[in-house]
Amino acid sequence: MERMLKKVKIVKVDQEAHSQEDLVVVDTRMELTINQQTLGKFYLSPHDLKEFALGYLLDERHITSLDEVKEIEIEPSIIKVFLKEEHQLDQESLGCYDGWLHEEQLIPKIESNYKVKREEIFRSFDKLLEEARIWSQTGGTHVAAIVGQGQFLVREDVSRHVAIDKVIGAGLMSHLDFSNSFIVCSGRIPPDRVLKLANVGIPIMITKAAPTVEGIRIGEKAGITLIGFLREGRFNIYTHPHRVIV
Repeated sequence: MERMLKKVKIVKVDQEAHSQEDLVVVDTRMELTINQQTLGKFYLSPHDLKEFALGYLLDERHITSLDEVKEIEIEPSIIKVFLKEEHQLDQESLGCYDGWLHEEQLIPKIESNYKVKREEIFRSFDKLLEEARIWSQTGGTHVAAIVGQGQFLVREDVSRHVAIDKVIGAGLMSHLDFSNSFIVCSGRIPPDRVLKLANVGIPIMITKAAPTVEGIRIGEKAGITLIGFLREGRFNIYTHPHRVIV
């Protein structure tokens, strides 16, 4: 694993200008392949790459379970995923999902009775900030956690979308029941981010930031409870409020 942080020289200006060292988060460009066919190239933080690969493949519908994956190899600039022979993908399927929402894309409907208490929402966000170690040192990452069945799995990345991929991958590796879990994270709630949750069956997303109109539309259609503007003892519920016990 590469170092997550790097020291750089800066000029800090307050009452006067002076030189000093500062910590900056490391990012890099990585290629993701399936069976030696390129799926995409990503700018991301160079850690938790196995979780990223698994989460991305699952929440973009390239795989449906961990059992389909034979092996993952991590090289300096490439993540190589090899599927089992009975789960080979054809060339056409490799271009179907690219992290963006398309008009023809089907939006899964989540059927889950999972609910979360108001107090748990605040506790989970406080815990998220406590465990956001890279963000606390640099302010340069997004952070996300998946919570459920007694587990609180946290991952960070320079990309808010990849942070979601990584926690979904971590949940997959931990055999988490996605339908009885929720995600708490930093960053806005755009439609393509909501779709990742819909594709794996996670019924609740919580963030301090705001949603977009399209994010709300997809959340409503998918049956996902979207919670935003979490701060100072309050929050807004934008869709499906029945899952929040107030």
